[in-house]
Amino acid sequence: MTDHLKEALAELYVIEGQHDKAFALYADLMKPDLFDFIEKHNLHDAVREKVVQLMMVDSKRAIPLLIQHRDFIHPPEVVSQLMAAKTKCDCRYLLHLYLHSLFEVNPHAGRDYHDMQVELYADYDPKMMLPFLRSSQHYTLEKAYDICVKRDLLKEQVFILGRMGNAKQALAIIINRVGDIEEAIEFVSMQHDDELWDELIKQSLNKPEMVGVLLEHSVGNLDPLYIVNMLPNGLEIPRLRDRLVKIVTDYRTETSLRHGCNDILKADCVNLLVKYYKEAKRAICLSEDVDQAHSKRNQQRASHLGERVMSMKSMEVKSKTRGGGRCCICFDPFSLQNVSIIAFFCCHAYHTTCLMESTISIGGDKKEAGASSKGTTSYYEFDNGSDDDDEEEDASSGTPRMRCILCTTAAG
Repeated sequence: MTDHLKEALAELYVIEGQHDKAFALYADLMKPDLFDFIEKHNLHDAVREKVVQLMMVDSKRAIPLLIQHRDFIHPPEVVSQLMAAKTKCDCRYLLHLYLHSLFEVNPHAGRDYHDMQVELYADYDPKMMLPFLRSSQHYTLEKAYDICVKRDLLKEQVFILGRMGNAKQALAIIINRVGDIEEAIEFVSMQHDDELWDELIKQSLNKPEMVGVLLEHSVGNLDPLYIVNMLPNGLEIPRLRDRLVKIVTDYRTETSLRHGCNDILKADCVNLLVKYYKEAKRAICLSEDVDQAHSKRNQQRASHLGERVMSMKSMEVKSKTRGGGRCCICFDPFSLQNVSIIAFFCCHAYHTTCLMESTISIGGDKKEAGASSKGTTSYYEFDNGSDDDDEEEDASSGTPRMRCILCTTAAG
């Protein structure tokens, strides 16, 4: 069938409303307005079998169309059609354009073809090779390294060798072939390996200019005296005096910054300690709140002691500047029970009976249990801190200190 007959048949299909059949004929005829026809009649599903024709008509419009509708025009279908069209067009270049755009939209969508992309980048866009290698995790390192060696892509070789763990070989390429000592210093700094610094110094000793640059960047990374001691006698380093002046200046600047930071930290510590001391001196405000107190009291008394401990462990611990007028264990207002109240400097307050029962159940100390069963509260010394000196006094006197249950549980 000639092109004129195909075009006439396509027009008949359009008149009859069979737009998908008309699209197939227009695609074979390579019509320039093919994309407008697709958008007008919403024929995105019919594109699946005509990928090559669309790419040949206008790849700049075809690629966004294929990527936008990749849910039903899957990347494997696009790749297979382009690979099968070797005689019709430059399929590798079209593959490169499509896979590159797909990677920018979704780095994982075409992960099965990342090995192919490494070779495509090497052929058509070497500048984008290194960003691709850094972003992707789905290519084979050995294959990528072989491709970079064949194409003599040095920076890409360095990156792949670093990812493979062969940092010394990568460093040798930077020094001997790239000849960029600053890049070598940056590479070694990122590896966090002290042996690489020694390797960098050894490989730079026969290059006076590199030694000078290494001295300039030694502050913060290396001891300049260590480098100087390794230099052979009689080695002439260009602009050595200026570089030594820069080393001393940088060292003084770094020392000044450290002293300034230490002064700021000390001042902040003092200010916070003063603030903490002032807060600790304040009295605890206990306000009355009797709303729904009776129901909560009955509910708490009916619950078992073990359930009370579990609920206490699971509740959120919050430090407040005021006690709120309620026991932190039974949550009853202090005004409802004629019981002594224990308040700590952390601003948590308890009924004496509630605190005694919780201390016994959590600590499990037989001596404390025996003392509480006798109803003697004078056995305990109330404390709000946890200093080592206090703990030593406790051990020597044999008298345990009662501590805030909430703070002790949160710290544990």
